[in-house]
Amino acid sequence: MEFCRDLVEIFESYLADHQPAMSVVSPSPQSRLLESMQYSLKTGGKRFRPVLSLLTAKTLGCDLEKALPVALAVEYIHTYSLIHDDLPMMDDDDERRGQPTNHKVFGEPVALLAGDSLLTESFAHLANFCSGPEAIRIVKLVAEASGWRGMVGGQAVDIAPAEKNQKDWIDFIHENKTGALIRVSVEAAAVACKAKENQVASLREFAQNLGFAFQLADDLLDWDPANPENTSYVSIYGEGPTRLKLTSVNELCLSLLRETQLSCQWFEPLIQFNSERSQ
Repeated sequence: MEFCRDLVEIFESYLADHQPAMSVVSPSPQSRLLESMQYSLKTGGKRFRPVLSLLTAKTLGCDLEKALPVALAVEYIHTYSLIHDDLPMMDDDDERRGQPTNHKVFGEPVALLAGDSLLTESFAHLANFCSGPEAIRIVKLVAEASGWRGMVGGQAVDIAPAEKNQKDWIDFIHENKTGALIRVSVEAAAVACKAKENQVASLREFAQNLGFAFQLADDLLDWDPANPENTSYVSIYGEGPTRLKLTSVNELCLSLLRETQLSCQWFEPLIQFNSERSQ
């Protein structure tokens, strides 16, 4: 997403200025925990969710500073979820973004605690840097999106026994395991920017469908006929129908974005990028 490079750099600078820090003697168990947290935060990635928060601010004509606390809190939560997903009890992955996974470097107990710490640190950051009547609402939105009503709930369904009817659950998994944090990156940023209620509602619906579209594109990119995933849209519906579904959801995203009556120039390239990346 080169067209968002400037926003990624703004976020990286904010992240560097607000790294979790402890006044502890090094080396110590706490300093090892902090090192583990920072290890996963620094492995990069697209920073897709922070970019969404900052694009929301731009769309609303708002100072980016208003959206940055939301961007960082959600990235903390996303990072914790990846650390836990990689653990042997979950996906049992050895690498993430070309680097050894957290538990391979620091051990399973420290990796588990690093994820726990990033989750709680996200809410501490929101409490410290969000102000006004919007702050409580933002915390509520982020909590719902990251907990059993959202991301964790989607993960619970994803790891349930494979004999369940996947067609009944696939949309729920995509909308929650992946989509909930994408949705709240936009919705909570809109609240932080003091958007009108109709704008918040429209942006929420847009972001929910955008998250679904990005997961469909990921399913197409990750599709391996020799090793199909149980909860991949391609595994359940086939490659052709998945591409048609992706096209229709991307078109819906554009339609919903235009209904907001806000400037579409910031989000439209992202939708176009998603349309092209799985081809």
